[in-house]
Amino acid sequence: MTVLALRSAFFIGGIFSFSIVAQGAGVANDWLMKMSQAARTLNYEGTFVYQHNNQLEAMQIVHRVDNGSINEKLVSLNGVPREVIRDNQEVRCYLPDENSVVVEHRKANGKSFPSILPENLHLLDNNYEIRLGRKGRIADREAQLVAISPQDQYRYGYSLWADSKTGLVLAADLTDTRGRAIERFMFTQINIGSDIEPSALRPRSEGKNMVWHRGSWDWASEDLKPTWKVTRLPKGFALSASMISTMPMRSVPAEHIVFSDGLAAVSVFIERMKRGKKAGMRGPSSMGAVHAYSTVVDDYRVTVVGEVPAATVAQIAGSVTAGD
Repeated sequence: MTVLALRSAFFIGGIFSFSIVAQGAGVANDWLMKMSQAARTLNYEGTFVYQHNNQLEAMQIVHRVDNGSINEKLVSLNGVPREVIRDNQEVRCYLPDENSVVVEHRKANGKSFPSILPENLHLLDNNYEIRLGRKGRIADREAQLVAISPQDQYRYGYSLWADSKTGLVLAADLTDTRGRAIERFMFTQINIGSDIEPSALRPRSEGKNMVWHRGSWDWASEDLKPTWKVTRLPKGFALSASMISTMPMRSVPAEHIVFSDGLAAVSVFIERMKRGKKAGMRGPSSMGAVHAYSTVVDDYRVTVVGEVPAATVAQIAGSVTAGD
């Protein structure tokens, strides 16, 4: 399980068969801003269902904001036990069945669950159509639908249901270029705005006697100009970050370049191959909505991964070259 790949989306009954209302994009953008603000400022706790890869999971979430610092705990309620603790600096995934804890460091950029909200709304208009849909009811709360449709085959679409009172996302569909749901998420019960004690964020398993796998960032090199280039980025994608990182359970540091269109993000990892080591798997792979493409350039393994269509990672991987 990749911790940062916890994504939200859902559907129940016929509630998501909606007709788009002829509203201006500005009104819909206001709703996106309201959703983003709610995720950064509100305390909430509840239970949601998450459908992906023909699987249905039930999870519990506790989300606490303290002086701008966001802390979250997610606990699986069915299937293999697992628990995710997240803050602005790192994500810890407790896997009792594997007797291990996986730790991934993250940039303190304020992004939080659900992570599908846009970072830069002004970048979206050229690549997505954003419209308001009908009103509905999610988890016994009035909700407003916001539909985000891609204008090409290089990105997914989203159907977001926001709480009418607070703007918090209560449900979402991640959709392909044909409008079919790939992942689905929906709160079934939620309490918004209550006081949450710090103790509620503690893991059930403290990790004692477990094997810890830690990744790392080279903070000194973060956001510096990358030494590798992508010559054929899909329209709308631009450099978002560049750093040196070591992934959990991997010993070789990799150059990590992130491209974003303001909503979707794609990571490019470039690592030097050890002499005499086989190149390993090449070509496409996928897990639900996440697609990856691996190739070899000179003596380096290039892996492109993101919650985007297969065509996007394939085009980027095929155009990675060493910089000047």
